[in-house]
Amino acid sequence: MEQILTAASIITPLVIAVTGLIKTQVNNYKILPVINVIAGIFLGVLYALSFLQDAVVLYAWAGAVSGLAAGGLFDLGVSVIKKEK
Repeated sequence: MEQILTAASIITPLVIAVTGLIKTQVNNYKILPVINVIAGIFLGVLYALSFLQDAVVLYAWAGAVSGLAAGGLFDLGVSVIKKEK
């Protein structure tokens, strides 16, 4: 469990960056949480295949967790911006 959380803390900023790039191309923001999770799993598997081939499943889970975290951070940021206006 500790390895998943450690990997998720590394992958989350990357997922946020990828989602930011995708967000410029997508008009329907309702699908962003799904895009976050898919991007997180993809980045986690890509990281595992690059460095630790025997831990693909572990990093796929970490990617899913980081995608969920990135979605939560996005929702939190949207709610803070809406409250300020």
